[in-house]
Amino acid sequence: MKVLLRHILVNLLVIYLTDLLYPGFSILHDTRTLLSAAIIWLLLNKVIKPIIKLLLLPINLITLNLFSWAIGLITLFLLQLIVEGVSLTAYNFPGFSAQGFVFPAAYLTPFLSYVITSCLLNFLHGFVFWLIRKDSD
Repeated sequence: MKVLLRHILVNLLVIYLTDLLYPGFSILHDTRTLLSAAIIWLLLNKVIKPIIKLLLLPINLITLNLFSWAIGLITLFLLQLIVEGVSLTAYNFPGFSAQGFVFPAAYLTPFLSYVITSCLLNFLHGFVFWLIRKDSD
């Protein structure tokens, strides 16, 4: 039970942080929506994601696992369909310049918004679990 609660709280934190960091991903900031999104994303990652991985196994073998990013996109799309209040939209990046590095302005289509949100969700999820991991030393 503690492990399940830990996973739900980590998912809740990751979804909230993704909403704060990327303007193309938005979720209603009420307790019910955040909690339901965290629980459903946990179920999607624990139940649906292995099934999708099994179905896409031949493609992943052929592409040497480069197609695995599509699995994250599918689970994110299902999360948006199931949870009312989660939305992904196109984002107009205004550009960024700091100390000689220039990132030009760009229009990110909804597909790119899905890719960026999926990568950010998975990166933050792995990072938070790395932070709370118990050392075996």
